[in-house]
Amino acid sequence: MDPSRVRELALLSVSRGCGFAGLAIACFMVGLAGYPDVAMESGAILMMATAAILAVKADLSVARPYQRTELWILLSPEERPRAEFAQQLIGRCLSEVYRRFALYFWLGGVLCFLGSFVLPE
Repeated sequence: MDPSRVRELALLSVSRGCGFAGLAIACFMVGLAGYPDVAMESGAILMMATAAILAVKADLSVARPYQRTELWILLSPEERPRAEFAQQLIGRCLSEVYRRFALYFWLGGVLCFLGSFVLPE
């Protein structure tokens, strides 16, 4: 059992979901391209909301049963840690990755919010 493999798969699992969320936000913003300031403000609100959801998921991931995570499914039976160690390792890795992506979305939201000041109304 390799903890770096668990981190790698946690990153894969969370980044896939966050990628789809980011794509949805970007499509929404493109739909509002006729109103650039509204598009940026909407993008900022949606990114901040996503960051808040990810922060909550980071807090809850420590207590979530490890067998019910996508990360556990991605691990092959040979790679899976022992049960007494799995909850701590998987919960901690998912929490770290969720917080990392929450920070990315928060920064994106701040940049969109600042961008809304620059664009014409």
